[in-house]
Amino acid sequence: MERAQEPHLWSPQHAQDALLRRTELIISVVLRGGVFVSAGIILFGVVAFYARDFARGGRGVDPRAYPLAVIALGLLVLIATPVLRVAVSIVTFALERDWVYVAITALVLSILIVSFLLGAGGA
Repeated sequence: MERAQEPHLWSPQHAQDALLRRTELIISVVLRGGVFVSAGIILFGVVAFYARDFARGGRGVDPRAYPLAVIALGLLVLIATPVLRVAVSIVTFALERDWVYVAITALVLSILIVSFLLGAGGA
């Protein structure tokens, strides 16, 4: 009686699937981490804002005060999170040797960066 061939445990398809799972995990960690870090920074800024207001006896906070800058930093981190995700995607597509997606994702990243640099601030 012939024995059926067992599939190889580490075939190229299994390796590709493992790389894809690891890539998705890295991207999810980047997105979650960015949101949590941003939320922490914003929360710290809000607490500092109200603590400073309370320490001044409720007279209000100078708009140039540092708590507002901390909140703005948290918002910048939140905005930068998807951009970082695009950058991580470039690396993962390069590891997968998917050069078409590397080129497309690099184009998207360059468009994002140019739009940030050329955007009209304070409109």
